[in-house]
Amino acid sequence: MPAFQFVPGALTADEIGAQIFAGDILVFRQVPALKALVRDIDAMVREGLGDAEPETAEARLAPDLFLTRVRKLRSQVRADKALMQLMGEAVAQVGLPPDDTYFDGLQLRLVPSSASHQGRRIMPLPPHRDSWGSNIAQQINWWAPLYPLARTRSIVVYPDYWSRPVENNTADWDYHELKKRMAEGRAETYPVLPTATVPLEPEEGWAVVIEPGDLLCFSAAHLHGSIADASGITRFSLETRTVSASHVQAGIGAPNLDGRAPRTTPEWFERIVDGQSLAEIYGSLSSAPKPYPLGKL
Repeated sequence: MPAFQFVPGALTADEIGAQIFAGDILVFRQVPALKALVRDIDAMVREGLGDAEPETAEARLAPDLFLTRVRKLRSQVRADKALMQLMGEAVAQVGLPPDDTYFDGLQLRLVPSSASHQGRRIMPLPPHRDSWGSNIAQQINWWAPLYPLARTRSIVVYPDYWSRPVENNTADWDYHELKKRMAEGRAETYPVLPTATVPLEPEEGWAVVIEPGDLLCFSAAHLHGSIADASGITRFSLETRTVSASHVQAGIGAPNLDGRAPRTTPEWFERIVDGQSLAEIYGSLSSAPKPYPLGKL
Protein backbone atom coordinates (compact mmCIF):
# COMPACT_ATOMS: atom_id res chain seq x y z
CA MET A 1 0.00 0.00 0.00
CA PRO A 2 1.45 3.40 -0.91
CA ALA A 3 2.41 5.63 2.01
CA PHE A 4 1.48 9.30 2.46
CA GLN A 5 4.45 11.13 3.96
CA PHE A 6 5.19 14.67 5.09
CA VAL A 7 8.81 15.57 4.33
CA PRO A 8 10.40 18.38 6.37
CA GLY A 9 13.38 18.96 4.06
CA ALA A 10 14.97 18.02 0.76
CA LEU A 11 15.65 14.53 -0.56
CA THR A 12 18.03 13.46 -3.32
CA ALA A 13 16.79 12.73 -6.84
CA ASP A 14 17.50 9.04 -6.24
CA GLU A 15 15.49 9.07 -3.01
CA ILE A 16 12.58 10.84 -4.68
CA GLY A 17 12.60 8.34 -7.54
CA ALA A 18 12.78 5.35 -5.20
CA GLN A 19 9.79 6.50 -3.15
CA ILE A 20 7.64 7.96 -5.90
CA PHE A 21 8.01 5.01 -8.28
CA ALA A 22 7.15 2.66 -5.41
CA GLY A 23 3.84 4.54 -5.11
CA ASP A 24 4.53 6.78 -2.13
CA ILE A 25 2.96 10.24 -2.02
CA LEU A 26 5.13 12.99 -0.57
CA VAL A 27 4.36 16.44 0.81
CA PHE A 28 7.27 18.85 1.15
CA ARG A 29 6.42 21.40 3.83
CA GLN A 30 6.62 25.17 3.28
CA VAL A 31 9.02 25.32 0.35
CA PRO A 32 10.53 28.86 0.19
CA ALA A 33 10.34 29.36 -3.59
CA LEU A 34 6.81 27.96 -3.68
CA LYS A 35 5.69 30.38 -0.97
CA ALA A 36 7.02 33.23 -3.12
CA LEU A 37 5.25 31.81 -6.17
CA VAL A 38 1.96 31.55 -4.28
CA ARG A 39 2.26 35.21 -3.24
CA ASP A 40 2.94 36.33 -6.81
CA ILE A 41 0.10 34.35 -8.35
CA ASP A 42 -2.32 35.39 -5.60
CA ALA A 43 -1.66 39.01 -6.58
CA MET A 44 -2.21 38.17 -10.26
CA VAL A 45 -5.47 36.37 -9.48
CA ARG A 46 -6.87 39.25 -7.43
CA GLU A 47 -6.02 41.73 -10.18
CA GLY A 48 -7.14 39.46 -13.02
CA LEU A 49 -10.51 38.66 -11.48
CA GLY A 50 -10.98 42.22 -10.28
CA ASP A 51 -11.94 40.89 -6.89
CA ALA A 52 -10.24 41.09 -3.50
CA GLU A 53 -11.67 37.70 -2.48
CA PRO A 54 -10.92 35.32 -5.37
CA GLU A 55 -12.28 32.19 -3.69
CA THR A 56 -15.82 33.59 -3.70
CA ALA A 57 -15.60 35.73 -6.85
CA GLU A 58 -17.87 33.31 -8.71
CA ALA A 59 -20.75 34.62 -6.58
CA ARG A 60 -20.19 38.17 -7.85
CA LEU A 61 -19.21 37.59 -11.49
CA ALA A 62 -21.53 36.40 -14.24
CA PRO A 63 -20.46 33.01 -15.62
CA ASP A 64 -19.26 34.30 -18.99
CA LEU A 65 -17.24 37.12 -17.42
CA PHE A 66 -15.78 34.79 -14.79
CA LEU A 67 -14.68 32.23 -17.39
CA THR A 68 -13.26 34.91 -19.68
CA ARG A 69 -11.13 36.33 -16.88
CA VAL A 70 -10.08 32.88 -15.69
CA ARG A 71 -8.96 31.81 -19.16
CA LYS A 72 -6.93 34.99 -19.53
CA LEU A 73 -5.32 34.39 -16.13
CA ARG A 74 -4.44 30.81 -17.01
CA SER A 75 -2.80 31.96 -20.23
CA GLN A 76 -0.82 34.64 -18.39
CA VAL A 77 0.50 32.13 -15.87
CA ARG A 78 1.49 29.65 -18.60
CA ALA A 79 3.37 32.36 -20.51
CA ASP A 80 5.22 33.93 -17.55
CA LYS A 81 8.80 32.62 -17.52
CA ALA A 82 9.54 34.22 -14.15
CA LEU A 83 6.74 32.20 -12.55
CA MET A 84 8.01 29.02 -14.20
CA GLN A 85 11.48 29.82 -12.89
CA LEU A 86 10.10 30.04 -9.34
CA MET A 87 8.40 26.67 -9.73
CA GLY A 88 11.67 25.25 -10.99
CA GLU A 89 13.42 26.65 -7.93
CA ALA A 90 10.81 25.04 -5.67
CA VAL A 91 11.36 21.63 -7.26
CA ALA A 92 15.13 22.12 -6.97
CA GLN A 93 14.78 23.05 -3.29
CA VAL A 94 13.13 19.71 -2.55
CA GLY A 95 15.74 17.69 -4.42
CA LEU A 96 15.62 17.58 -8.24
CA PRO A 97 18.69 19.24 -9.88
CA PRO A 98 17.85 21.83 -12.58
CA ASP A 99 20.23 20.32 -15.13
CA ASP A 100 18.53 16.91 -14.83
CA THR A 101 14.89 18.03 -14.69
CA TYR A 102 12.48 18.64 -17.56
CA PHE A 103 9.15 20.44 -16.99
CA ASP A 104 5.91 20.59 -18.96
CA GLY A 105 5.05 24.15 -17.87
CA LEU A 106 3.17 25.77 -15.01
CA GLN A 107 -0.61 25.53 -14.84
CA LEU A 108 -3.09 27.51 -12.78
CA ARG A 109 -6.09 25.27 -12.12
CA LEU A 110 -9.52 26.33 -10.86
CA VAL A 111 -12.46 24.21 -9.80
CA PRO A 112 -15.49 26.48 -9.31
CA SER A 113 -18.14 25.40 -6.84
CA SER A 114 -21.06 26.20 -9.13
CA ALA A 115 -21.57 24.22 -12.33
CA SER A 116 -22.67 27.44 -14.04
CA HIS A 117 -19.12 28.81 -13.65
CA GLN A 118 -17.34 25.68 -14.85
CA GLY A 119 -15.96 25.13 -18.33
CA ARG A 120 -13.56 22.99 -20.31
CA ARG A 121 -10.43 22.51 -18.15
CA ILE A 122 -12.11 24.65 -15.46
CA MET A 123 -14.06 21.95 -13.67
CA PRO A 124 -13.58 18.87 -11.47
CA LEU A 125 -11.58 16.32 -13.45
CA PRO A 126 -12.74 12.70 -13.34
CA PRO A 127 -10.36 9.98 -12.13
CA HIS A 128 -7.39 9.51 -14.46
CA ARG A 129 -3.70 8.72 -14.53
CA ASP A 130 -1.57 11.48 -16.06
CA SER A 131 0.72 8.77 -17.42
CA TRP A 132 -2.14 7.66 -19.68
CA GLY A 133 -1.50 10.80 -21.72
CA SER A 134 2.30 10.97 -21.74
CA ASN A 135 3.17 7.25 -21.61
CA ILE A 136 6.35 8.19 -19.73
CA ALA A 137 6.90 5.95 -16.71
CA GLN A 138 9.23 8.47 -15.04
CA GLN A 139 6.76 11.39 -15.01
CA ILE A 140 6.26 12.99 -11.58
CA ASN A 141 3.36 15.31 -10.72
CA TRP A 142 3.74 18.38 -8.49
CA TRP A 143 0.64 20.08 -7.07
CA ALA A 144 0.12 22.98 -4.65
CA PRO A 145 -2.92 24.87 -3.36
CA LEU A 146 -3.10 28.63 -3.71
CA TYR A 147 -5.56 28.98 -0.80
CA PRO A 148 -6.64 26.71 2.09
CA LEU A 149 -8.31 23.42 1.16
CA ALA A 150 -11.12 21.27 2.54
CA ARG A 151 -11.63 17.53 2.13
CA THR A 152 -14.64 18.23 -0.06
CA ARG A 153 -12.70 20.74 -2.18
CA SER A 154 -9.35 19.27 -3.17
CA ILE A 155 -7.49 16.69 -5.20
CA VAL A 156 -8.25 13.01 -4.51
CA VAL A 157 -5.74 10.19 -5.00
CA TYR A 158 -6.90 6.56 -5.23
CA PRO A 159 -3.97 4.57 -3.79
CA ASP A 160 -5.69 1.19 -4.10
CA TYR A 161 -5.39 1.51 -7.87
CA TRP A 162 -1.61 1.87 -7.77
CA SER A 163 -1.47 -1.91 -8.09
CA ARG A 164 -4.89 -2.47 -9.70
CA PRO A 165 -5.95 -1.77 -13.28
CA VAL A 166 -9.08 0.24 -13.91
CA GLU A 167 -11.28 0.33 -17.00
CA ASN A 168 -10.52 3.39 -19.10
CA ASN A 169 -10.74 4.92 -22.58
CA THR A 170 -7.01 5.31 -23.29
CA ALA A 171 -7.18 3.08 -26.37
CA ASP A 172 -9.53 5.63 -27.96
CA TRP A 173 -7.52 8.75 -27.00
CA ASP A 174 -4.74 10.14 -29.20
CA TYR A 175 -2.80 13.30 -28.32
CA HIS A 176 -2.10 13.98 -32.00
CA GLU A 177 -5.83 13.97 -32.70
CA LEU A 178 -6.37 16.44 -29.85
CA LYS A 179 -3.64 18.71 -31.27
CA LYS A 180 -5.18 18.48 -34.74
CA ARG A 181 -8.60 19.51 -33.50
CA MET A 182 -7.12 22.32 -31.41
CA ALA A 183 -5.40 23.68 -34.53
CA GLU A 184 -8.71 23.48 -36.38
CA GLY A 185 -10.56 25.27 -33.58
CA ARG A 186 -12.51 22.09 -32.75
CA ALA A 187 -10.92 21.19 -29.42
CA GLU A 188 -14.34 21.03 -27.77
CA THR A 189 -15.14 17.94 -29.86
CA TYR A 190 -12.39 15.80 -28.30
CA PRO A 191 -11.74 14.78 -24.67
CA VAL A 192 -9.11 16.83 -22.82
CA LEU A 193 -7.64 13.67 -21.36
CA PRO A 194 -8.28 9.93 -21.12
CA THR A 195 -10.23 8.93 -18.02
CA ALA A 196 -11.50 5.96 -16.05
CA THR A 197 -14.80 4.65 -17.41
CA VAL A 198 -16.13 3.13 -14.20
CA PRO A 199 -17.63 5.24 -11.40
CA LEU A 200 -15.39 5.94 -8.41
CA GLU A 201 -16.46 7.81 -5.30
CA PRO A 202 -14.15 10.33 -3.58
CA GLU A 203 -14.59 8.31 -0.39
CA GLU A 204 -12.57 5.52 -2.03
CA GLY A 205 -9.52 7.77 -2.19
CA TRP A 206 -7.38 10.12 -0.12
CA ALA A 207 -8.57 13.73 -0.20
CA VAL A 208 -5.39 15.75 0.14
CA VAL A 209 -5.50 18.66 2.58
CA ILE A 210 -2.23 20.58 2.73
CA GLU A 211 -1.35 24.23 3.31
CA PRO A 212 -0.43 26.94 0.79
CA GLY A 213 3.36 26.70 0.51
CA ASP A 214 3.30 22.88 0.76
CA LEU A 215 4.21 20.90 -2.36
CA LEU A 216 2.52 17.59 -3.17
CA CYS A 217 4.60 15.09 -5.16
CA PHE A 218 3.31 11.82 -6.64
CA SER A 219 3.80 9.53 -9.61
CA ALA A 220 1.84 10.38 -12.74
CA ALA A 221 0.71 6.74 -12.68
CA HIS A 222 -1.41 7.32 -9.57
CA LEU A 223 -5.13 7.39 -10.29
CA HIS A 224 -6.44 10.77 -9.14
CA GLY A 225 -9.16 13.33 -9.75
CA SER A 226 -10.70 16.42 -8.22
CA ILE A 227 -13.82 17.28 -6.28
CA ALA A 228 -15.88 20.39 -5.65
CA ASP A 229 -18.54 21.09 -3.05
CA ALA A 230 -21.52 23.41 -2.73
CA SER A 231 -19.71 25.86 -0.46
CA GLY A 232 -19.50 28.58 -3.09
CA ILE A 233 -15.70 28.51 -2.80
CA THR A 234 -13.52 28.06 -5.88
CA ARG A 235 -10.47 25.85 -5.49
CA PHE A 236 -7.28 27.40 -6.91
CA SER A 237 -4.15 25.30 -7.35
CA LEU A 238 -0.84 25.22 -9.19
CA GLU A 239 0.68 22.24 -10.91
CA THR A 240 3.53 21.10 -13.08
CA ARG A 241 5.01 17.77 -14.14
CA THR A 242 8.61 16.70 -14.45
CA VAL A 243 10.77 13.97 -15.93
CA SER A 244 14.31 13.46 -14.63
CA ALA A 245 16.83 12.35 -17.24
CA SER A 246 18.66 10.30 -14.62
CA HIS A 247 15.50 8.31 -13.87
CA VAL A 248 14.96 7.61 -17.57
CA GLN A 249 18.59 6.60 -18.01
CA ALA A 250 18.41 4.29 -14.99
CA GLY A 251 15.33 2.61 -16.43
CA ILE A 252 13.29 3.09 -13.27
CA GLY A 253 9.68 4.16 -13.33
CA ALA A 254 6.11 3.45 -12.35
CA PRO A 255 4.20 0.41 -13.61
CA ASN A 256 1.83 0.72 -16.54
CA LEU A 257 -1.12 -1.45 -15.55
CA ASP A 258 -3.78 -0.33 -17.98
CA GLY A 259 -2.65 2.50 -20.30
CA ARG A 260 -3.26 1.88 -24.01
CA ALA A 261 -2.76 5.31 -25.61
CA PRO A 262 -0.62 5.09 -28.77
CA ARG A 263 1.76 8.03 -28.22
CA THR A 264 4.72 8.89 -26.03
CA THR A 265 5.09 12.65 -25.56
CA PRO A 266 8.59 13.72 -24.45
CA GLU A 267 8.05 16.92 -26.45
CA TRP A 268 5.85 18.18 -23.61
CA PHE A 269 8.89 18.59 -21.36
CA GLU A 270 11.82 20.99 -21.49
CA ARG A 271 14.65 22.00 -19.21
CA ILE A 272 14.25 25.45 -17.66
CA VAL A 273 17.98 26.21 -17.57
CA ASP A 274 18.42 26.14 -21.36
CA GLY A 275 15.11 25.20 -22.99
CA GLN A 276 16.35 21.81 -24.18
CA SER A 277 13.46 19.52 -25.07
CA LEU A 278 13.29 16.10 -23.50
CA ALA A 279 12.46 14.83 -27.00
CA GLU A 280 16.05 15.59 -28.06
CA ILE A 281 17.48 13.01 -25.66
CA TYR A 282 14.61 10.72 -24.67
CA GLY A 283 15.17 8.11 -27.36
CA SER A 284 18.84 7.71 -26.53
CA LEU A 285 18.18 7.48 -22.78
CA SER A 286 15.09 5.35 -22.55
CA SER A 287 14.59 1.65 -22.51
CA ALA A 288 11.80 -0.46 -21.13
CA PRO A 289 11.39 0.91 -17.58
CA LYS A 290 12.03 -1.36 -14.65
CA PRO A 291 9.17 -0.48 -12.28
CA TYR A 292 9.63 -1.02 -8.60
CA PRO A 293 8.09 -4.44 -7.88
CA LEU A 294 4.58 -4.33 -6.51
CA GLY A 295 5.68 -6.60 -3.71
CA LYS A 296 7.55 -3.67 -2.17
CA LEU A 297 4.38 -1.66 -1.59
